[in-house]
This record gives sequence, C-alpha cells and structure tokens, in this order.
Amino acid sequence: MPSGSNDDETDRSPAVLAGLSALGVAFVIAGVGLYYGLAIDSMRVFTAAAAAIFVLLAVSMVIIIRSEPLFSRENAVISVFVFTAMALFFGLSTFTMLPFPVLVGVLIFVGAILPGIVLQYGPSIIN
Repeated sequence: MPSGSNDDETDRSPAVLAGLSALGVAFVIAGVGLYYGLAIDSMRVFTAAAAAIFVLLAVSMVIIIRSEPLFSRENAVISVFVFTAMALFFGLSTFTMLPFPVLVGVLIFVGAILPGIVLQYGPSIIN
C-alpha cells in the first residue's frame, strides 16, 4: 500500500534523475565494451572502453563533489587509485610492449585491490 509521504530523501528533479540514469546506462555500455574487448582480444576496443570509463568516472566525481557536502577519505582514496590505474594503463599500453594480460592485471591491482588494502590497513583519519 503506497504511503502519502515521499520516502526519497533527496528532492531531485526529473531532469537530474534522467541525467543520473543516463550516466548509469553509459557505465553499463562501457562495461559491455570492456567485456567485448576482452572476449575478442582487441586492445583497441578495450582501450576505447577504458577511456570512456575514465571520462565517466571524472563526470561522476564532479557530481559527487558538487552534490555531497562531505568528501570522505574513502572517496578520495578510491578516486586517486582509479585515476592512477587508468593513467598507468594508458601509459603502459602506449609506451611499452607489455602483454595484454599484464596490462589488465595492473589495472585491476592498482584500481581495485590497492584501494581496498589502503582503506583496510592504512591509517584512519578521525575528525
């Protein structure tokens, strides 16, 4: 039974919700591009999808910083490591002849595993 009160804590306009939905769909499409690039073993497709994700992450971080009054340690650590991983991936793929699995391993390690380790075992900042 629907209630008369609005359970949504934010008062976002339909245009903002449509924009956020479009951003989510763009992330899904870029993720499918990553999968497709890996499936057909195409560095060009994988790099294009990774570049799209890099741009989408930048847009997402701008949205988070502008809409959230609190910029947490977790957001900062994850942002720095993801952008570093993407830069390493593009730099290594452009300037070295490392095999594709090594590049993907560097991307996953620096972008996903290292932030978790830093957040779990790194020094915490207590305000």
